[in-house]
Amino acid sequence: MVALLAGVAALTSCKKGAQLYDVAISAYYPEGYGENYASDVDIVVKNTISGQEFNLVTSPLGTVTIQLEEGMYKISATKETDDFYLNGITENLTVQPTGVNSWEVHLVATSKAGGLVLKEIYYTGSKTEGGSSYYSDQFHEIYNNSDELVYLDGICIGLTYPIGSTPTEFVKDDGSLMDRIPCNFQTLMFPGTGQQYPLEPRTSVVLAMDAIDHKTDPVGNPLSPVNLAGAQFEAFIEAAGKDTDAPQATNMIVIYTTSTTMHDWLHSVNGQGVILFTLPTGLDWQAFVANPDNFMTKPGSTAATQYLMVHKDWVIDGVECNRTEEDKRFKRLPVSVDAGMVWSLATYNSKSVRRKVEKILDGKVIYKDSNNSFNDFINDQDPTPFVHPTTVDN
Repeated sequence: MVALLAGVAALTSCKKGAQLYDVAISAYYPEGYGENYASDVDIVVKNTISGQEFNLVTSPLGTVTIQLEEGMYKISATKETDDFYLNGITENLTVQPTGVNSWEVHLVATSKAGGLVLKEIYYTGSKTEGGSSYYSDQFHEIYNNSDELVYLDGICIGLTYPIGSTPTEFVKDDGSLMDRIPCNFQTLMFPGTGQQYPLEPRTSVVLAMDAIDHKTDPVGNPLSPVNLAGAQFEAFIEAAGKDTDAPQATNMIVIYTTSTTMHDWLHSVNGQGVILFTLPTGLDWQAFVANPDNFMTKPGSTAATQYLMVHKDWVIDGVECNRTEEDKRFKRLPVSVDAGMVWSLATYNSKSVRRKVEKILDGKVIYKDSNNSFNDFINDQDPTPFVHPTTVDN
């Protein structure tokens, strides 16, 4: 089907007799990277209607050519160097029967330097013995992927808007995502005055919705896959009679919420982007949320809900969890935060998404972090809070 040379792809459409047209693709390094044209970049061209994919590699001049039939396409580009992961996406591309089809993809560079990463996210929930849906066993595990001590004090975690199966309205005039990310529901912050909550290198903490043994607790679910009684942190939401406070876990600070009636910090079981970030004002979060410039209402809507807006440059790590249905997956995180996405195959299936192990050095895990969750994560895993693999993932 595919005969590939560096920079040139000769392809035959699977649709017999379909008219093919020349398409030239150019890949570019980020501004200031030191070079302009990006060579040896892995390019995936996908027909977004048929799902057909073509794998290409750019030439030393950063170009590759291909013959395609008319349709709608998407380009994904990846490259790894000694110091950076480079990713890029260009969507809504069409093949025109007249003129020159010249497409571009611009790469975003992410340093390979270590830091905090989301090691595992369990958001799908589980089913009870009676067939009901149970989501109180959700957790997010945060790992220090570096060789240095990190303090969690003042670090925030937020969930993105929207949670549904429609594209986000928070876009620029050209249709690309805004540089600021809207947060939905409660936005949480680790407590502390600066050096109260250290996280040693190659260790993790678990943030639980409810820090209980969900398998055995009377208010839990015997079919839940997790015991979260050992979770170091809990997303306790103060609402009379609505949420139970597990005393052994440290409570997160709720710095803002879009819904005062929500009594659980709920990561949508259909998938929702999640970000770890720091505020530019440090621990003075009260002043930050008091500033109306840090909020927006939904563009094009008369709804009064104010969303906390987090600039992409403040993000430490972000993961785009998305819908199980391919036609309902839409990006909500900028490429520089997460160039891909990850999803579970079903809701309430008791499965998590877990970051791949890239290396194990001196018995300590180094998780893969290329800022592309499609490449970095494995979906539908048995949840393993507090536990780290002993083998490298392929």
